[in-house]
Amino acid sequence: MEMTTCNVCGKIFGTSSASVCPACRKLLDIVYEKARAYLRDHPKARLNARELAKEIGEDERLVEILTIEGRFENKSEGMEDSEVEKKRKLLLEDLQRNLTSTPQKQRESGTYGSDRHGTRREK
Repeated sequence: MEMTTCNVCGKIFGTSSASVCPACRKLLDIVYEKARAYLRDHPKARLNARELAKEIGEDERLVEILTIEGRFENKSEGMEDSEVEKKRKLLLEDLQRNLTSTPQKQRESGTYGSDRHGTRREK
């Protein structure tokens, strides 16, 4: 475990991978939930970190840290919802087509030993 400085409060803490101390992580989780709720309720909103922080009543720096961590990544990298739905339907149809076109092996029931060693009795 190494010592690092928290990106939020500046305190030194021991960690193996995080750049935010546990106390600030809890704060960031609360801010994230507020921001996520706001973005869910306003899906057409196109805000930068400063505007989002103002809308949810939180510190701009906390929203920026969440953004840097990748917590607000766009689900489809610029694709519209209709494009996402079309792609999802095409994938589903392709999967269904593959499932129905793959022949299922029909086999008589037998024991593992008879299948393995070819000692199945004919009826």
